[in-house]
Amino acid sequence: MVKNTMTPTEPREQWGTKLGFMLAAAGSAVGLGNIWRFPFVVGEGGGAAFVLLYLLFVLGIGLPLMIGEISIGRKGRANAMDSYKIISPKSKWYVNGLLGVIINFMILAFYSVIAGWAFYYFLLALTGQIISYNKDYEAAFSQFISHPVYPIITQILLMTVVALIVVGGVKRGIEKWNNILMPTLFFLLIVLVFRSLTLEGAQEGLQFFLYPDFSVINSTIVLAALGQAFFSLSLATGLYVTYGSYNHSQSSIPKNAAGVVFLDVFVAIMAGLIIFPAVFHYGIDPGRGPDLAFITFPIIFTDMPFGSIFAVFFFFFVFVAALTSAISLLEVPVAFVKEKFGISRKIATPITAMIITVLGIFCSLSFGPLSHIQIFDRTIFVIFDYVAAQVLLPISGLLLSIFLGWIWKPLEVKKEIERENNSFPFFKIWSFLIKYVIPIFIFIIFLDKIGVI
Repeated sequence: MVKNTMTPTEPREQWGTKLGFMLAAAGSAVGLGNIWRFPFVVGEGGGAAFVLLYLLFVLGIGLPLMIGEISIGRKGRANAMDSYKIISPKSKWYVNGLLGVIINFMILAFYSVIAGWAFYYFLLALTGQIISYNKDYEAAFSQFISHPVYPIITQILLMTVVALIVVGGVKRGIEKWNNILMPTLFFLLIVLVFRSLTLEGAQEGLQFFLYPDFSVINSTIVLAALGQAFFSLSLATGLYVTYGSYNHSQSSIPKNAAGVVFLDVFVAIMAGLIIFPAVFHYGIDPGRGPDLAFITFPIIFTDMPFGSIFAVFFFFFVFVAALTSAISLLEVPVAFVKEKFGISRKIATPITAMIITVLGIFCSLSFGPLSHIQIFDRTIFVIFDYVAAQVLLPISGLLLSIFLGWIWKPLEVKKEIERENNSFPFFKIWSFLIKYVIPIFIFIIFLDKIGVI
């Protein structure tokens, strides 16, 4: 058995409860992508047929990869990079763990900008300033994101909140706050779904979202569903390796992973139940795009009875979803910095958060004063998004599946999963998928994202 030869500066932290792990991991997966990207790609993909494809890919690709990632973390009991090194000490596969740290670092730089927008809109809703019958919402949004100061202030405030939670540690920081934030998010979801379903004409939106028309399916829609399933779960970012390293030996990895997948899909479906009845009621194109949250919904709330109240619920929901993801995105590089440089969490967290915030400021300014700076016809924000999410993430996913299927090997993964009398009933299916199916599908995602297919 390979032992962890590192000398940690602090005792290894662990989750307090199994539910705490699942809520924290689900918090990372449940983000802005579930709120605006999922409904947007469903709208573009023709509705329910896309949803069925998405669910198929989540179960066939997302769940097996998540099981493998958590297993790496629990076996290694270290950060995203060193867990690979502990399992395979004589190889260079630890580079994929380092790649995950870099991906989280880059994603949080631009994600914190969008999360800052969500924070700003929640404050507007809370103070009753978001709804105005004479307001041009599209111009107001463009004016805000291109401002040289205001978006940076909300981004810094958001990152400060995230850092204060992460600095509290695994049990008293991340788990404690996710145990509050995730149930809050579920409550807000239920309130908003109920309101949306009571709108006149909601039936048309439900039919679009829940009744499949398979005639609309083509290769583009299949690839979009495949990509959404992969990206929405925060796979191959080192997150589940890091969170898995805090897991108890007696916990069931397949059950934990299944719980996280269920919660992520649940939120995505509920977001669809909020958005599609509303957009059909108000005659809005369901494939309009990511501006649905910041432009379209303020218009909807202007027309809706008690709209100002539901605007507070909705934008608090958007903010909470952004916050839970940002917490996980920060924890991965913090765990790496803490363990690699032998410093405490109280030092590693603010240092890491400040560096990411500075990079995020440049991403924010790319909508305004730095919009003229472009690399390969892409702004700073878009470059960060493209390199991290479109290029590095599929590469990391491909390497992850190869590592699980051919380097560490499925039987060794099985041994880790079955510790403390746990079972792995679908091992043969998992092994076949991880070795032969998933690498091919992730390679297809990569080719799609770089524009080859």
